[in-house]
Amino acid sequence: MGWTLLGRVLGRGSRVPLVKHAQAVEEAAEELGKQLRAWLRGEEVDADVVSQAERRADDIKRELRANVNELWFTPVPKAALLELIWHQDEIADLCQDAALLMRLRRPDLSIELEDGFRTLGEALVRVVHEYQLAVEAFEEALKSGMPREKVNKVQEGVERINLLEHESDLVERELVEEIYRVDGVSDFDRYHLVQLVLMLGGIVDQSENAAGDLRLLVTRP
Repeated sequence: MGWTLLGRVLGRGSRVPLVKHAQAVEEAAEELGKQLRAWLRGEEVDADVVSQAERRADDIKRELRANVNELWFTPVPKAALLELIWHQDEIADLCQDAALLMRLRRPDLSIELEDGFRTLGEALVRVVHEYQLAVEAFEEALKSGMPREKVNKVQEGVERINLLEHESDLVERELVEEIYRVDGVSDFDRYHLVQLVLMLGGIVDQSENAAGDLRLLVTRP
């Protein structure tokens, strides 16, 4: 009863706002991926398109928070739902910040650094996509009252995200080490590149955090 009510309240409109928000967040990550590829080619970074996607996600976030705050009863604490929304929001915010950082500077990169950034960018887009699929699975579970088979699909999605995050983390570490190894890079550029790596990695980390929130929501007694 409680889960079905939550599904109805979050499900106002043609799509569940939680899913709409996750989709908007994924759009921001996809736009960032495009701008990262442009940055690697030495082309101008259009950070505005990422910012526009972030603003769309922000609009949906406000609607989603309003829906949650109007709930009289939830099978889980409202704070848990709001934390999930916050982690989703952080993904989009970091996408915007990363695009703005790339627009500021594009140091000369070795082939190894180009490959590392390309791999990390592909990883973050894939992780955010997997997260969006996990939210869709959560929507389906909510609509049907959280049956075990649908809860299992959510948990399987979370496991995939955890695995991808671990693989991305290894890429991130290797990339930072390569930044410090490579010759011909100024200390300022080295710092700039490390900050970009940490920001891109932060997008993956926030996706894993949000997935962890989903897992807690579906496994609460």
